[in-house]
Amino acid sequence: MLKYFVQLTEDLAMAAVFFGMLYAFVKFRFNKICRVVFLAGSALSVAASVFVSVQKNTNTTLKLPYWNRFTYHLLTVLLIASVALALLAVLWLAVKKWRFVTQYFVTAAGLCVLFTTAVYVLPDVLAYPFKFDLQGKSVFSTDFLYRIIGMVLGFLLVLLTGIAAFKLTKHAHHATAVVFFDIAVLVSGFSVMGRYIQLLTQLQIIRQNRDRELFRFLFPILQFVNNNKDLFIFGVLACILAVALIQFVRSCRVREEYDNPAQLRKIRAGMRNRRRWAIVLALCVAMSVVNLTAIDAYNNKKPVEAPVEQCDMDSQNMYVSFSQVDDGHLHRFAYTTENGTEIRFIVIKKPNSSSYGVGLDACDICGEAGYFERSGQIVCKRCDVVMNVNTIGFKGGCNPIVIDYTVRDGQIIVPIEGLILHERKFK
Repeated sequence: MLKYFVQLTEDLAMAAVFFGMLYAFVKFRFNKICRVVFLAGSALSVAASVFVSVQKNTNTTLKLPYWNRFTYHLLTVLLIASVALALLAVLWLAVKKWRFVTQYFVTAAGLCVLFTTAVYVLPDVLAYPFKFDLQGKSVFSTDFLYRIIGMVLGFLLVLLTGIAAFKLTKHAHHATAVVFFDIAVLVSGFSVMGRYIQLLTQLQIIRQNRDRELFRFLFPILQFVNNNKDLFIFGVLACILAVALIQFVRSCRVREEYDNPAQLRKIRAGMRNRRRWAIVLALCVAMSVVNLTAIDAYNNKKPVEAPVEQCDMDSQNMYVSFSQVDDGHLHRFAYTTENGTEIRFIVIKKPNSSSYGVGLDACDICGEAGYFERSGQIVCKRCDVVMNVNTIGFKGGCNPIVIDYTVRDGQIIVPIEGLILHERKFK
């Protein structure tokens, strides 16, 4: 659940702020033609994103090189349109007598950025539910429900952020709105530079051995962008947070002229509304920051693994005594082959039973990733699927690979020959 909560915030937070701020410009500062064109373009962007998502996930004839070229052209348009939009917004602000014309150019550039951003970001987001690693479980399972809840929470967070950005930008002074909107657009555009430089090298538009000086210049940019992805999200959020702070301060004192008490009450009601949206925006930004830092760190923290324990063994078998594994917790053992490969297997006593679950610390789906114990449950380290302890020792799904063993004289006897058969799993 937390994984997709974080992922949705990471993927859509910048786009939500951009859309909210841009729509505030179009709706309250531009004419009706711009509004109609913008809404039609927004609908087209969503439709195109759905189409691309379907093609990516169903059309097997379109290989990776095709998608790399497609993404390269998409990002080229996005970067050019972002710079154009920032410059045109400044022109619209600076030259009042040209605003009747420049509003159309701002709308067109904004739609280019919106379209390319949507087609670049949304297809992968739309495909999340179809890529949940459920290991054969039904869509009505708890695992599927948790992942959907994470997606919904992330979507609600970015949606509320976008609405708050719209509500605050529409009341902001023209200069304030343009300055912070431009910064947000340029930061968002620069955030894709890492992927763009990668595509330039993958498509051999830039070759390291031929364009050494250019590559030497671009490589630090690639490193910085890829290593600081969240920093760009925080930058965009800081822009709209600055607008919110300015609006909050300006709404603390009546600045407009009024002719009667009724007008004053109306003005104060508008001020209260702006303060409330400023608070909502601040809470959304705080939640996004916590989501991308603390929650992400918690979700990705390395699980505590059960240590490899010692047990009796001879040249043919390994002997695990009942007393060593009868506490109901996960126990891990290993045999090191002549090639130096450590073949691990796990043992756990099944609840309300005198039987034991025995299997390799690996499965046919996730390989040698292994398992760990969390809150009394056995979980796959790679796909985070929770095992049914009672099915450990049986084939299927993400269960541990079944191995031969016998139970005799208060011991679980595991043949070494049977372990060596699975040596390749641990290389």
